[in-house]
Amino acid sequence: MEKIWPLNTRKLLAKTAENWPAKVLSVALAILLVVFRRMSIVEERFFSVPLIVQTEGNLIPASVYTRMIRVSVRGDPAGIRSMLEGDIEAYIDLKGKGKGTYRAPVQIRNNGTALGGEPLEIQVEPLEISVALDYKMSKYVPLAVNTQGSPKQGYALISYTLRPAQVIIDGPSDLMSGIAEFYTDVIDLEGRSEDFSVMVSILNRDPLVVIRGEGLTEFHGLIKEILMVGNFDSLPITVQGL
Repeated sequence: MEKIWPLNTRKLLAKTAENWPAKVLSVALAILLVVFRRMSIVEERFFSVPLIVQTEGNLIPASVYTRMIRVSVRGDPAGIRSMLEGDIEAYIDLKGKGKGTYRAPVQIRNNGTALGGEPLEIQVEPLEISVALDYKMSKYVPLAVNTQGSPKQGYALISYTLRPAQVIIDGPSDLMSGIAEFYTDVIDLEGRSEDFSVMVSILNRDPLVVIRGEGLTEFHGLIKEILMVGNFDSLPITVQGL
C-alpha cells in the first residue's frame, strides 16, 4: 500500500528538494569553512630532545649516532604552548637484540603536560636511526697531566700529584681495549713561583665512553726555586794577591 504523506509534510519535502544542488554545495562549503577555521588556529612548535636507546642486558651503543631528535608538534595553541621539551621523549627500541648493528624507527612518548592535549600531528627528524650494540666493559685508567707555559724564571715544577690519579670508565668492549690513559684539561704554569692547587676537568673526547664520578681531578703542583748552573770553557786561570 502506498504511503500517503500529510499535506504539510509533502510541502516541506517539496520545498527541501528545490534547488538541491545549491543546498548540497552550501553544506559542503560550510564544512570546508569549519575545517579551514580549525586549521587557521592550529599552532606548530619545534623541540630538540635527546634520543634514548632502549636495550636489554649488558648491551650499550657502540657507534656514533644522532643524539638529538627534532620534533615538530601541531595542535591547539593553548595545549601546544604549555608543552615543555621534557614532556616529549624520543627513543628507539632495541630490546631483545644482541651484539650487532640495527636500524630502528624513532618513536615518541608523551609525558607531563603533553598527556593532557591531543596534538593534531607529531613528526620526528630523522625517522630512523642506525646504531651498533656491544657489551659494556668497565676499567681503571690512569690520568696524565696536560700543562702549558713555564714557571717564573729561576723556578721549576719539581713534582705534582693528582687526586684521583685514576678513574673508572665505562664503554663498549671493543673500544675500551685501545684506551690506555686520559688527559686532564690544560693546567697553566706560566709565571708561577709557589705551590698551587687547582681543580681540573678530565678530557673525554669519545661520546661512547662515560667517566664515572664528576669528571674532575685535583692537581697539586710543587714549585721550587732552582740553582742556576753554568759551564764556561777555555777561560784562563790567573793568580792574584800573592
